Amino acid sequence: MKKTRECFLSVLILVMLLALSLGTFKAKAATPEEIEDSIVAGLEWLAAQQNPDGSWGPGYDYMLVGYTGMAVVKFEERAIDLGIDPLNPAYEYYDQVRDGLDFIFSKAEIVSIFVQPAGNPDSDDDGIGVRFFGDYSHYSYATGIATMAIAASTHPEMTVDVAGSPVDGWTYLEVVDDTVDYMAFGQNDADWPRGGWGYWENYGWSDNSNTGYI
Repeated sequence: MKKTRECFLSVLILVMLLALSLGTFKAKAATPEEIEDSIVAGLEWLAAQQNPDGSWGPGYDYMLVGYTGMAVVKFEERAIDLGIDPLNPAYEYYDQVRDGLDFIFSKAEIVSIFVQPAGNPDSDDDGIGVRFFGDYSHYSYATGIATMAIAASTHPEMTVDVAGSPVDGWTYLEVVDDTVDYMAFGQNDADWPRGGWGYWENYGWSDNSNTGYI
């Protein structure tokens, strides 16, 4: 029994000494070159995952809009970091940005909005808002992410050219104006959910999984 205890204590001391010695080593930070190589490799991989219709997926429509918006934002931010116009045809990932945005616009929907107890959400007084298709339940997720992708294009004057889309012919700024109006309209106005968002406009309860994207 004594020998067993001594053996156990010896192993415990060895483990503790090993842990202390390992703690003295500092992790080596990645070099700028290694970081750049990782970014390049990541974007190359991401570009290869784009679907023929311009989306990233698979998943339900609200997932496709969300995945696509996030991917497009990454390509746009990369261009901006390099001092390049994200929608310049000379940009390496122009096609990914262009096709991704067009997919997003193809999922736009127009809804009526109106004055609410907390105020008037209609900043341009046109009586409508724009949301992005969310399989009849997840509009908050899809609309918040889609708006980020459109705004990050840095082209408010650009015109939507997606046949069949309800926002075809609108400028990107006009679309964003009405998506923001939709999100303002969709914010819960009363009782404990006040100030947050649910899965769709005026849902009646709020959670941060939706509110965080708005």
